[in-house]
Amino acid sequence: MGDPGYGWLEKQYATVTAVPEFPAIDARWARAMAAAVAAHPPRVVPYGEGERRAIDVFLPTGVADPPVLVFVHGGYWQRRHRRDTAWIATPSLARGVAVAMPGYPLCPEVSLAALIEDVRIAIGTLWREASALGLSRRWLVGGHSAGGHLAATVAATDWAARGLPDLRFAGVLPSSGVFELPPLLATSLNTALRLDLATATRLSAFYLAPPKGLRVIAAVGGAESAEFLRQTHGFARRWSQQGAAVAALELPGRNHFTVQDAWAEPEGPLFAAAWGLLNDD
Repeated sequence: MGDPGYGWLEKQYATVTAVPEFPAIDARWARAMAAAVAAHPPRVVPYGEGERRAIDVFLPTGVADPPVLVFVHGGYWQRRHRRDTAWIATPSLARGVAVAMPGYPLCPEVSLAALIEDVRIAIGTLWREASALGLSRRWLVGGHSAGGHLAATVAATDWAARGLPDLRFAGVLPSSGVFELPPLLATSLNTALRLDLATATRLSAFYLAPPKGLRVIAAVGGAESAEFLRQTHGFARRWSQQGAAVAALELPGRNHFTVQDAWAEPEGPLFAAAWGLLNDD
């Protein structure tokens, strides 16, 4: 605890204390979530035992075989619920895009490795049931913060080895992702994650190999910490070197939480990036 490096990294990843207006943002999100769920009640698709092992599927009205935004929530793998981000679905539904939000049990109730496996099972379940749900197989996977890490991990999964050789994504869009996990070992976040260096390295999306040619846009706020900026730009370089088609999208003036707001801003660059990945061939 006396190591000055611990203090620096702790501050770099302390997203809430870095944004004094976070309580007001969180309250606004809660109101928006309640309104979104009331207006568009999701279909709940279970994929395992327990309330958290389920996917909320929001379907657009009057659209056959809609494309799908799969959005994975954040919370440092130890906080939040899939429904907290239901408000992100509203503008996509208005454009005829279905939105699927997988839930997952949290650390330390489960290990991070088990959490990642749950998200993979959720995605595989949804893919198998896509036709029954009225969904197309044109999918964009995205997520925010820890959800960005999970989205990238899902995209780099060997789905053929899991019996789903046709599972692929039109694109991947992580925002404010935490792709490289070893720096978290020196922070209080690891109290719940319980990672050692070998496990943190193995579970880092940064070190995974994406499918060749996979289209990726990695977004980050210009007002985020130096570590979040490094994580995104480093991830973009690394996956580009591994053969993915990657671009970094820096949103000027955005902090860690107002970046997530950008998912629901149809006139903004992040929404346009998602729309482009989902609809461009």
